[in-house]
Order: sequence, then C-alpha cells, then structure tokens
Amino acid sequence: MIKTKKSKVPLFILIFLFFSILYWIADIKSLENQIPVIKDVPSLSLTNQNGITFTDQNFLGKVTILDFIFTNCLGPCPMMSNNMKSLYEGNSSNPEVQFVSITVDPDRDTEITLLEYSLAYGVNDDRWHFLTGEIESIKSICEDGFLLFSRNLPEGHAIKFVLIDHKGQIRKYYDGTDRQEMLNIQKDLDRFVKISRVTDEA
Repeated sequence: MIKTKKSKVPLFILIFLFFSILYWIADIKSLENQIPVIKDVPSLSLTNQNGITFTDQNFLGKVTILDFIFTNCLGPCPMMSNNMKSLYEGNSSNPEVQFVSITVDPDRDTEITLLEYSLAYGVNDDRWHFLTGEIESIKSICEDGFLLFSRNLPEGHAIKFVLIDHKGQIRKYYDGTDRQEMLNIQKDLDRFVKISRVTDEA
C-alpha cells in the first residue's frame, strides 16, 4: 500500500492568519468607536413620494443621511437639497447608502408634490426618499426622535444632516448648508459602509 503524505499548513502561516484576523477586527472596532452612538432612530411610519410606507425598519442594513426640509422653502432648503443631491449622485453605485428628506410642511407637501420635487433633483431610483405624514408626528420625530428643534414650522426647522448607521443608530450631525461639510460626510459614509460590509460578512 502506498502511503500519501497529508499536506500541512505551516504553523507560521496559521499564526499570521490568526493575528491578521485580530488586527482586522480591532481596526473595524476602532473605526466604529471613532464616532460614538448618540441614540437609536425613533419609531416612525411615514409615506414617501411614491406612496410607499417608510418606517424605522427601513434604516436597518443601510447607511443613511437624513434631513428636514419643505418644498416651498426660500431659505436654506434649496442649498440643503443641492448638497444632498451631490451626495446622492456621488454614491450612485453604492446600494448600501440611502438618503431621506422629511417635509416639515406636510399640508402642502403631498406625495405628488414630493414626487415632482424629487424628479427636479434628478432622483430616478429608490435611494432617496422624500417623506410626509401628520404634522404632529413629524414634530415629535424631529424633536424627540432626532433631537433637533422644530419651532414655528415650516420655516423654523433645523438645517442639520443626520448620519445613521446600518443598525439604525444616530451617529453624527453636520451643517447641511455647508458645501465643504459634504467632504466630511462622504468620508464618514465610506467608513460606515466598510463597517456594514464587515458586519454582514462576519
């Protein structure tokens, strides 16, 4: 009988792989801890520009940038939506990133109005949701849920962009009117997409 030698993986390769995995895990943890969790997103149920219900469950598995606007705004909203558009277009090949704009003027911003607004900003897929609902619900979502002011709506709304990770956790706020801030947002989006991918693969 001819005996065949069993191939063995050299010990140093196993050790190298072991420490590489440890380093990889530590690196991801470090990335995640650099931007601490603020709180979970609030429970919500709103309707998007296509008449589809959007709830807090839609944040899971996606890295999200969210803001509060209204379509008749003559102040910061056009600037905010243009900045959001630049992020939307810059992540066109990244299905793990989504964008959410909640109206603070739901009486005028119907589904049809939001659909027209979305088309004006070049939205042609389901990566950017424009949401509407009852005004009292939206006030609560804004103030209690996302810790943003909402005085004298629709004009008195926050101009922040909110970063939400793939677990539905609020991570960071940005000035939505600052064009330069979009560079920081993109870096953080890339960071959390990487974390999301590693978490899904683990």
